[in-house]
Amino acid sequence: MQIKKRFTDEVIYEADVEKLRECVESAVRAGADLRGASLRAADLRAADLAGANLRAANLRDADLRGADLGGANLRGANLRGADLGGANLGDADLRGADLRGANLRGADLGGANLGDADLAGANLRAANLGDADLAGANLRAANLGDADLAGANLRAANLRDANLRDANLRDANLGGADLGYADLGYAKANDATRLDTSETFGEYLKDVVPALLTAGGKTLDEIRAAGSWDCHDWSNCPLHTAFGANSLEDVPILLRPRAEQFVQLYDARMIPPPWAGSPEGQAA
Repeated sequence: MQIKKRFTDEVIYEADVEKLRECVESAVRAGADLRGASLRAADLRAADLAGANLRAANLRDADLRGADLGGANLRGANLRGADLGGANLGDADLRGADLRGANLRGADLGGANLGDADLAGANLRAANLGDADLAGANLRAANLGDADLAGANLRAANLRDANLRDANLRDANLGGADLGYADLGYAKANDATRLDTSETFGEYLKDVVPALLTAGGKTLDEIRAAGSWDCHDWSNCPLHTAFGANSLEDVPILLRPRAEQFVQLYDARMIPPPWAGSPEGQAA
């Protein structure tokens, strides 16, 4: 069995085994350099590939369910459409990797480096991304429902249209990220979570929310008395009470970006009433 380079067909490793998975595992044990390996659609289920050097390898459509890729070098690898369900990718280097449409459901990516990786449309449901580096990553329309993103760096990431329902965002950095039309329903944040507008969630709840709601001349007591806090319809929501608004277009233009952010977080049930006391217990 042979492993070849993806572009040149040069043999980079061979072993007297029957299955490709056994050949790849043998190569990894031998410390072989598998950069640029051609492994498209390979069956590597439950393979032990911890610490493997698979930089720029072609693993498109590969079956890597339950594989151990802990600490592996997958920088610039093609993993488009690959099945990595339940795989261990802890501390792996996936910078610039193509993971479009990949299945990473339940995968462990704790501490992994996914900077500038392309995860558009990927399934990351219930994945562990704790302390992962996703700076500049493309997560457009990705499924991150129930994912653990505690302490993750999502600075300048593209999360447009992503599903983040019930995701753990405690201590995560979302500074400069694109959250347009993302579903944040019941996502969990804490005071240290940094929002796309760069302030922390604690600062947002303490300073931004009261300032926005009183910018139209109403007091917080008046908004509270209107009984509109639990309303998610423009006919009687907090922004209607604050500005007499029936849509975002009715909010003063300079405040509209903040109003749009408020609607997203408020409809996600992430914002407690500004008169409810300490926000951390509500958001955590």
